[in-house]
Amino acid sequence: MATNTTDLPDTSAMPSNGASRSISLSTNGTLFWRIFVPVFSTVIVTGFLVAMLAIPEEELYLPFSALKARLGIAVIWMLWVFFMYRTLWRLKRVDSDGAHLFVTDYWTTVRYPWTEVTQCSESTHLGRRIAHIHLKAPGRFGQKISFLPASHYREWLNEHGFGNLHAN
Repeated sequence: MATNTTDLPDTSAMPSNGASRSISLSTNGTLFWRIFVPVFSTVIVTGFLVAMLAIPEEELYLPFSALKARLGIAVIWMLWVFFMYRTLWRLKRVDSDGAHLFVTDYWTTVRYPWTEVTQCSESTHLGRRIAHIHLKAPGRFGQKISFLPASHYREWLNEHGFGNLHAN
């Protein structure tokens, strides 16, 4: 006896373990901005610093002393590392299944219940839109979690009843 496949329910969207599926609230470019750009650019600046320190002073043909050049590139290196730490290194990847928020820095993943979220806000830094999730108490990644929001971020908040948390 042949069965009619049109009578069967579509189960492709249902998870196998009964839990709802997690969706990424952050953009796929987070990995590029969080890992690649800081590591690649810091390696280049560090290489320049090492080269300046390794070249003998008599082989440096500069209109000023080699000590000034070496101190200058060392200061630039420290400012660069500080800039990366304060901007791109703070970005996290954020996923949610509707009941929990999953935050990762690509080494550690932490789960927060949505009941711990007090507010969601957005700002613009370096020409990029940054979303911030504010928690009631500081967690593993602090009280404010910053990430690059996906294009469907606001829609997802509204669809799942978290639109009232959005400040902007």
